[in-house]
Amino acid sequence: MATHEFEGFSLRPATTEDAVAITRVINSVSQEFSGIDEETPEEMLEFWQTPGIDLTKDTRVLVSPEGEIVGHTEALAWNEVPVNPYIFQRVLPALIGTPPHGMLVDWAIERCKAALDRVPSELRVAIGMHGLADIPGQDALLEARGFKATRHLFEMGVDFDGTPPAPTWPEGVHLRPFDVERDLAAVYKAHDEAFSDHFGHVDEDFESGLKRFRHLMVESAEFDKDLWFIAVAGDEVAGYLVGRKKPHGDGHLGWVNILGVRRPWRKHGLGLALLLHSFGEFYQRGWLRAELDVDASSLTGAVRLYERAGMQVVRRHKRYELELRPGKELMTTEVQS
Repeated sequence: MATHEFEGFSLRPATTEDAVAITRVINSVSQEFSGIDEETPEEMLEFWQTPGIDLTKDTRVLVSPEGEIVGHTEALAWNEVPVNPYIFQRVLPALIGTPPHGMLVDWAIERCKAALDRVPSELRVAIGMHGLADIPGQDALLEARGFKATRHLFEMGVDFDGTPPAPTWPEGVHLRPFDVERDLAAVYKAHDEAFSDHFGHVDEDFESGLKRFRHLMVESAEFDKDLWFIAVAGDEVAGYLVGRKKPHGDGHLGWVNILGVRRPWRKHGLGLALLLHSFGEFYQRGWLRAELDVDASSLTGAVRLYERAGMQVVRRHKRYELELRPGKELMTTEVQS
C-alpha cells in the first residue's frame, strides 16, 4: 500500500462522548474475526471510571483524515509497582497492520515506558497485550516492535440441553448468600490469595486492590448479588464464583466473571461444584449457555476443570509481551509450593 494513502491520521485523548464510536470499532473487529460483539458503550464508560485510569493520559483514539474514530488504545499501569503495564488496542479491520495502526501502538508503548520511573531498577518490566489469534497483519506489526507471543487465552462455552448436573459439595463447605458490606472484603482477600497462583499476578496494597475490585465487580450496572456464590467452611471463604449476564443472540448467556478456590480447598471438587451451581442458576433464568475466559496454560489446571464441566474452546486470543527492562520477575509465573 502506498504511504500517501495513510496521510492525515491523528491521535487525541478519548473522551466519554467517544464511547459509542470506540465501541463500534472494537465490535467491528470482533464481528469480523469471531462473529460476536465484544463491548458495549455502557461497559466502556464504567471501566473508564476505574480508580487509576486517566483518560487524558492513558488513552488515545485514532482519527481518520475525515474526522472519524477508526482506532482506540488504552495504556494502563495502575499497580503501585507497575511491572506489567497493559495495552488494549483495536483498529478497524481494514487498518490492521497499516502505518496508522502502528502509530497507535507506538503511542501506547511510549506511554507504558513512563511506568519505568515508578519501578525499582532491579525489577523486570514488561508490557502485556491480548488480541484475537490469527488476525492477518497483527503479528507482523507487533513483532516488528519487539513483541513476542507468550501465551494464549481461551474463551470457553457450553450449551445447556437440559437442567445442568447438580453440584456435589466438599464435606464441611456450604454456600451462603452474598452481602456486600459483610462479605466483599473477605471475598476480595480470598480472590487475591487464590489469584496469587495465576500467571501475571502482582501483589498490591490491600485497600487499593479492594477499591478497584469494588468498582469493577460491585459498582457495575451488571452487578447481581444473587449471582455471587460464596462457599464457606466455618467462617472462612473457601471459594467463590462471580457471575453476570451477557448479551447473546436475541437473549443472554451466563458469564463466569471470576472463579477462585483458595489452596487449602483445592482438589476436593469445590471449583467444579461452584461452576455447576452457577450453570444451574443461569439455566433457571432462561440463559441456555455459559461462557468464560481462561489462561490456556493455567498454572492451576483451570482448563481441565472447565472441560470436565463440558465446556469447549470457542475463541482463542494471544498474549503478547514486550520486555522494557530485564531484571527480577515480580509477577507470578509459576505456582509456589
